[in-house]
Amino acid sequence: MKRRGFTLIELMVVIAIIIILAAIAIPNYLTMTARAKKSRVASDFAALATAVETYRTDWGQYPVAAKDTLTAGKTGYMELIGVGGSKNIAANTTAAGDTGGIVYMTSNILNSMKNPYDSTKSYRYYGAATTWTLSAAGDTTNPFWVRTDLLPTLSSATADPIA
Repeated sequence: MKRRGFTLIELMVVIAIIIILAAIAIPNYLTMTARAKKSRVASDFAALATAVETYRTDWGQYPVAAKDTLTAGKTGYMELIGVGGSKNIAANTTAAGDTGGIVYMTSNILNSMKNPYDSTKSYRYYGAATTWTLSAAGDTTNPFWVRTDLLPTLSSATADPIA
């Protein structure tokens, strides 16, 4: 009776093939997750930029908030959800004649915007009447992600411009 099985050489060839495939797949997976995180920040910043620019169209200025995180109770947050602030209140009217309290983003959407690089840190917003800046913590290669009213795409920075 002849025994059936694999020889040592055959097993070594199979293991070598698995190692080669893993060596190809693991770096690709790591770059894929980095690209996904960057895309998430870019998408969130695009949505925020649209809301802030719409706010400016209505009120003639950007939401004014000094070095704010976009979290509940903060000035920029309140202006965008239409429940407080200095301009977006029921006593004021927009350039088109609409009364204040306009919802530019719902609180659910703002609350769901989590920084994929560090979930304990929120996106940051700085707004003056004529300019705005968004920033988020990044990774070791790109310590901060930034978008401004003058810069329509996501860019990296070595220091937080809203610090």
